[in-house]
Amino acid sequence: MATSRRSDPSRPLRSSRLKVQSYHEDSSSDDSPDGNGDGDSEEGELRRLSLSLRPRSSNRMPPSYREESSDDNFERNASDENVMEAPGTSPDPLPAPTSSNGTASRPRRDRTVKTRSQTRHSKRPMNNSRMDLGRPRSKRKKVEVDEIPLFTSGVIPPWQHLPYHILFDIFFYASRPLVDERSVTRTGSVQWLVQVALLCHAFCEPALAALYYSPPLIPAAKCHGLLSLLSQPQDSLSTNYTNKIKELHVDVEALLLYKSGPTLGYFELPRLIENTPQVKKMRLYHAEDYVVGIPPWQRARSKWGYPEGLFESIAYSAIRLRSWDWNCRFMETPELAPHALTKHLQPAFQGIEELRFLHVASEEWDEEGDAYISNEREVVLATALKELPELRQLVFIECSIVNEHLLPHLPTTLTSLTLNNCDEVTTANFGAFLTSHGQHLRELNLSHNRHLSMSFIVGLGGSCKNLKRFKMDISIHDWSSYHDVEPHFPELIRSSEVPTWPSTLQDIELIQLRRWDDAAAEVFFTSLINAAPELPNLRRLVISAILKIGWRDRATFREKWIGRLEHVFLRRSAPPDPNLRTLPRSPPPPDPVEGTAEDTAGPHSDTPNSGPSTPSKRKSARLAQRKIMELEDDDDDVEGSSSPSRTAAEGFGEQEPRAMQVQGMCDAVMVRIDNQRPTETQFSEGDFLDDEISGDEDWDGDDWDVAEGGYAW
Repeated sequence: MATSRRSDPSRPLRSSRLKVQSYHEDSSSDDSPDGNGDGDSEEGELRRLSLSLRPRSSNRMPPSYREESSDDNFERNASDENVMEAPGTSPDPLPAPTSSNGTASRPRRDRTVKTRSQTRHSKRPMNNSRMDLGRPRSKRKKVEVDEIPLFTSGVIPPWQHLPYHILFDIFFYASRPLVDERSVTRTGSVQWLVQVALLCHAFCEPALAALYYSPPLIPAAKCHGLLSLLSQPQDSLSTNYTNKIKELHVDVEALLLYKSGPTLGYFELPRLIENTPQVKKMRLYHAEDYVVGIPPWQRARSKWGYPEGLFESIAYSAIRLRSWDWNCRFMETPELAPHALTKHLQPAFQGIEELRFLHVASEEWDEEGDAYISNEREVVLATALKELPELRQLVFIECSIVNEHLLPHLPTTLTSLTLNNCDEVTTANFGAFLTSHGQHLRELNLSHNRHLSMSFIVGLGGSCKNLKRFKMDISIHDWSSYHDVEPHFPELIRSSEVPTWPSTLQDIELIQLRRWDDAAAEVFFTSLINAAPELPNLRRLVISAILKIGWRDRATFREKWIGRLEHVFLRRSAPPDPNLRTLPRSPPPPDPVEGTAEDTAGPHSDTPNSGPSTPSKRKSARLAQRKIMELEDDDDDVEGSSSPSRTAAEGFGEQEPRAMQVQGMCDAVMVRIDNQRPTETQFSEGDFLDDEISGDEDWDGDDWDVAEGGYAW
């Protein structure tokens, strides 16, 4: 019926029935190639119905007022299989359509014409880039960042020809650390070493040696892969990996306590030791060992303990250890001291030079909690230490076993001693220890010991004549409910106690010095300045002090002594010889606006290139001049003799230049004097700054006058 109506020449065709070529319709205005609808197949009819009745997609692109060009439509339609093919390309060419009066109609164009609505609602191919949501219409221009030019000499050293040991040292120190033990994660240095090893043949061996010197034993899956690699015959591999491993740092909780999956199972530490015969240092640590101040009753004990197979593997592999840790998280304190004595007698422990003890307690209380039983643990532990003839470095971390019973029996050959948060160390028993055992000490590290003051420093110069590094931190950490962060001594040092300093000192670091008055602090700083001629090797001086005095007195004290210490100890090297320059001279920066000498000269200064003097500049000059005069007056009152023509730098503490001898060899002199409360982490202004611009980049240095009627913002 529909076909007869369409072929009737007497009935005009309605414009709404004219089919416009679209994505869903056939390429011809007729229903069949021969113009007869009867020749249409059922499949074609069903297909047209399905296309015409298909609901619109709800997630199609939103309509836009932007119309596509006819060239774009032509290119898209020419590639679509549902769109009319070009003449001469179809295997069954279509006859030319005729008009209603029998004359031949005007030939159709090869491209279709679409209305605006059809163009807007028509579907687009899925591979079109415009289908990406959020994609900009036009390609954005990349922001060009001005890179700072690197001025070099243009000469590239022959890195690939450097000796092996030099390349190894470079890669080793550039990549440490490989593991962040606090967060139990690998650092980017691991991947960097792998990339360096693949860079050239000369870098491969030293880079792999730096990587496997202390392999990162996390995560557990990669540790199983490492064990599988070490278990293979090393003769069949390009590199002998077993001989490259020198240190093993094992996180017990992350690697040994749990299974690594149903297929890998538990990690076998004794098997790893058997395949690393060159190991010299072994650490079995707990992740919470870095948290200082946890009370003993809240300290979590690990479910893992020292297995006997571990020490059997060490003995079987003929390993000679140089460093070892004893941790009471992995063994009860009453059993640790006898166990350590037994193992120290084995050949593997006879060459130990560094020994660390963690969380070893001393006291034993009865059921009522008020009766001390014995000092048997101290005696056994002292005997175990005497069985190590090569022991030189001893570290105690949160060990109450370090007391008046253990300190006198420590080895006399120690060169380094570290006491960290040991509550039983007092000024009396430690001073006696230094008198009898301090002759060979080269490093002394005392941190967070709440009962240890600095009175022992009076005899430090005579007791420790070979001391090179002296560090003391008075800050206290306490994670219990009491939160007791105050030291338990009445005074840090009395004004009658004059410190003495060994002439071999190279590094002095004293943090959070408190519980003293300004008179004692005066004596302390004076002893440092008087000992300056006898400290030729001192290269670093760091002091952080807290004074509970008035803010005016503290400001005066700070300006006086910080200036003196910097003047006496800070290095002021001569400028380098320009004839020995290896890098080309960088272009000089533009001259800044002169604002120092010209500002003080006044508005009619004869100095060349001096700009007009503004009220803010004149005010700054007056304040600077007043500051200099005040400092000179204060120095005259304190010392009683000074030159009236001193400069501003001399006014900060050079009261008696003839009496103070300048040491001038310290690369770093950092002195801080304030009244802040001691905290675990000290924040400064730099911790609260971001990368945003300040907004004052357009300020030319001239302040506007409020009286002119301007606005502040």
